[in-house]
Amino acid sequence: MIRASLVGFVLAFAATAGLVPLFIGLSRRWGVLDMPDPRKVHLRPVPRWGGGAIAGGTVLALLGVVALDPRFRALLAFRHKVLENGEVVGILGLRAQFFGLLLGGLICAAIGMWDDRRSLSPAVKFLAQIIAAYVAMMYGVRVAGLALPGLGFVTFPLLLSQAVTLFWLLGFMNAINLTDGLDGLAAGLVAIAAGTFFFVALLQADTRVLLYAKQLKLAGVLAAALAGSALAFLVYNFHPARVFMGDGGALFLGFLLGAVSVIGTLKTSAVLAFLIPVLVVALPVADVAAALVRRWRRGAGLMTADKGHFHHRLLARGWTQREVVLLVYVITLLLAGAALLLTFFRGRV
Repeated sequence: MIRASLVGFVLAFAATAGLVPLFIGLSRRWGVLDMPDPRKVHLRPVPRWGGGAIAGGTVLALLGVVALDPRFRALLAFRHKVLENGEVVGILGLRAQFFGLLLGGLICAAIGMWDDRRSLSPAVKFLAQIIAAYVAMMYGVRVAGLALPGLGFVTFPLLLSQAVTLFWLLGFMNAINLTDGLDGLAAGLVAIAAGTFFFVALLQADTRVLLYAKQLKLAGVLAAALAGSALAFLVYNFHPARVFMGDGGALFLGFLLGAVSVIGTLKTSAVLAFLIPVLVVALPVADVAAALVRRWRRGAGLMTADKGHFHHRLLARGWTQREVVLLVYVITLLLAGAALLLTFFRGRV
């Protein structure tokens, strides 16, 4: 699937780069601007509907791969019988996973862009995230179980599988969303993470389990398109940013990144299944966890914005936006390298 991944990357980069000016214009026309205030670091109004370009560019690119690559269409046609006690209890199809993932991502983008314009309540946004996650699960995007040494693949009961998947997807969505505080920060992190997930899928693609091999190929194409879209947006979003991704872009990217890890990077053994994707996004995850604890101790709402994030603390010490963002890139690249080494040296499934 190298060819399909390359096509997906190029199409996503081109489509997103072409759509960004359109959504900048729409943001200005509809007044969807991020206004300066004491909590924020930018000093002028900035269009915040960049998420529309990210979502639109990614989806158009992936549909383009479907149209242009017959081998990718053949991959999506793969169907796997789900057995329980020797009996067929369902059919898992990659086409269903693919379109369920896109549908869930578009729900995230839509509710995020609406919030960028109307400022929805945290409860409404959280409910929309849950709906998006359940839509993906309905189409087969879920953590079905875990491969354990000596025991083989241990299947989770349905409720446990849904709970783990929901927690996983919500975690990714909110980690990326809450990290989007500096020009180019979230887009760069997603580009690095998606690129890492692509290479993880590539390294694991020789697994002897046919379903895993097929899902890893699909995950590789998705990750490549996601990386292309994030990099294209970064051209406009790096400091000084001409556009912000807003909640629409952050939720879409977080959802897609989490979903790609579910169908791809979790296809390894035991603890590494969860360690590898978490390691790649360790910095934003740790920052979000610290923020939640900080707000809980203060008695503030868990989703209440503040200036206690890692990047805010560095800015307060005199660092520039570019210096902070580049430092985060370097740390994330080092963590990504560690994840790739773990993948390379792990025992084969």
